[in-house]
Amino acid sequence: MKTASRKVGGALFGIGGVSAALALLCCAAPWLLGGLLVTLGLGFILKDSVLLSLAGIGIVVAIAGWWLMRRRSHGKGDHA
Repeated sequence: MKTASRKVGGALFGIGGVSAALALLCCAAPWLLGGLLVTLGLGFILKDSVLLSLAGIGIVVAIAGWWLMRRRSHGKGDHA
């Protein structure tokens, strides 16, 4: 079970980190990804309130993933 939680934690950490980074990048320099988002019909995401919310959610997901990766088991003889 420990290996599975580490893998899930790693995936959550990566997804959360990338989504937070992209949201903050769009907030700081919307011209970088703005054309792509508008082409895909996601132009509403370029509002600062939406971007900051997405960045916050991404950071929370990344922290949850980090916690899952670093969590230590409290079972008998399973000290890692």
